Amino acid sequence: MTPYLLQFNYTANAWAALIRKPTDRSAAIQALAEANGGRLLGVYFSFTEYDGMVLFEVPTHAAASTIAVTAMAQGHIQRYTMVPLLTATEAVEVMRQSGTIAYSAPS
Repeated sequence: MTPYLLQFNYTANAWAALIRKPTDRSAAIQALAEANGGRLLGVYFSFTEYDGMVLFEVPTHAAASTIAVTAMAQGHIQRYTMVPLLTATEAVEVMRQSGTIAYSAPS
């Protein structure tokens, strides 16, 4: 399974609802990941450029995209980015393979 980092920003209405009724959204996100054949690895808040981030793993890019689209369709997220993550071992393999491929840069 591929791990993903999904960074998000809530809308002002979502923050207002969460302030009125503080809620841990981890269980709902876990259910969404499981419905797409994956699992939740963690939910974190940062209050920086992004309000929070979700780490999850799913078997396909389509499953990851389904999670993002399903969450966005509810109207409480105004922006997100989603990044597939590589393990250090996978990154080393990418480096190894890249060293064996001939490529000419544009001139």
